[in-house]
Amino acid sequence: MRQVVGLVVYLLGAVLVAATGRNWQSYLLTTAVDLAIYLAITLTVNLEAGIAGIPNFGRVLTVALGAYVAGGVVGRLAVLITGQSLDYAADNPAAVSALSRLLSPGQAAGLLALAFLLAAALGAAVGYLTSLPARRLSADYLAITLLAFGDVAYYVGLNYEPLVGGTLGVAAPPLYEKLFGGGAARAVGAAAISLAVAMLIYAFVEKIGNSPFGRALRVHREDPELLSVLGRDPAELRGWTMAVGGALSAVAGVLYAYYVGAVHPRGFERVTFTFYPWLIMILGGMGNNLGVANGVLIFVTIYRLLDVYKYEIGAVVGFDPVWLGYMLFGALALAIIIAAPRGIVPEEAKPLTKPSVQHGSGAISSSKGDAGG
Repeated sequence: MRQVVGLVVYLLGAVLVAATGRNWQSYLLTTAVDLAIYLAITLTVNLEAGIAGIPNFGRVLTVALGAYVAGGVVGRLAVLITGQSLDYAADNPAAVSALSRLLSPGQAAGLLALAFLLAAALGAAVGYLTSLPARRLSADYLAITLLAFGDVAYYVGLNYEPLVGGTLGVAAPPLYEKLFGGGAARAVGAAAISLAVAMLIYAFVEKIGNSPFGRALRVHREDPELLSVLGRDPAELRGWTMAVGGALSAVAGVLYAYYVGAVHPRGFERVTFTFYPWLIMILGGMGNNLGVANGVLIFVTIYRLLDVYKYEIGAVVGFDPVWLGYMLFGALALAIIIAAPRGIVPEEAKPLTKPSVQHGSGAISSSKGDAGG
C-alpha cells in the first residue's frame, strides 16, 4: 500500500475537485505539469543527497540557469533565424510578436530540442564546478557553500538586464504555441512533453542507481574513505554526480520556463526549487526513486488544492492561504522527520557488491571491486 499511497492521495484530490464542481480538466492538466517538473528536479536532489550523500542545498541554481537558456539564449537564436534585428531582452514584446508570426513549427521543434541540449550542457558544467569546494570542505560547510551558490543565478538574472530582462523578466519564445496552438491544446502539449521528459529522467536516474556507479555512490554516502580504499576518488565521484544532477535539473528549468511562458529571476527562489524538492524527497523516502514519485504526488496534490480552495480556506483561517502553505509544508517536514524519518517508501537495503554464482558449487559470492565501478 505504501508504494501507491501518493497515487491514492492524488486521485482523491481529483475526485474532490470534480465533486465540488470545479474545473477538473484544468486541475489535471496543471497538476500533470507540476508533477513532471517537481519529479525531474527532486530526482536529481535524490541522486545527489539521497543516494550519494552530497548535501546540495543550491538546486535552484541549475534550474534557473536552464530557464535562462530557454528565455535568454534560445530567444535570441529564434530572433536570428527569423531574420529579425531586435534585442530579445530590450525589445521583448516586439520580438515575441515577430516570432509568433514568423517562426515555423519545425523551427520551434528544433529550438526546443536545442534548448534541452544547451541547458543540459550548461547545467552539467556548473554542477561540476560547484562540486570543486567538496574537495576541501566537510559536509556541513559544503551544504552552506552550495546554499550560497543557489542565490547566484537569482542575483545575476535580477541585476544583469541583458540576460533575461532584469527586474522585468522576459516572455519565453512561443515554441509551444507554434507546436500545439493556444488554449487547451497548448496545455495538453505542454503536459505531454513535460511528462515524457520526466519519465525519461526517472528511467535514467533509476538505471544509475542500480548500476555499479550507483553502488559506488551509496558507498560514498556511508563512508567516503571506504570508497578510496576501493580505488575510487570521492571528489571525482561527487563531481560527476553533481554534473548529472545539474544537467537534468537544468532540463527541468527549460520545461518550467516554456510552460509558464516567461522567465523572471524573482520566480527562482530557494523555497520553490530547493526547499520543496528536499521536502518531497524526505516525505517520500531518501534514496528511493519510487518514494520520490509518491512524495511528488502528495506534495502537488496539497499545493494545488490549497490554490483551488484558497478563498474558502482564507475565509476560515482569516489570512492569505499562501502563508498557510508555507506553514503547512514546514510542519509536514518536521512531522515526517520525527514520525517517519525514512519516509513513506523507505529505501530498500541493497548489497554494495553485485552477487555472482560460482558455477559447479552452487555457492553465491560477491564480485570484488564492483562498488568501485
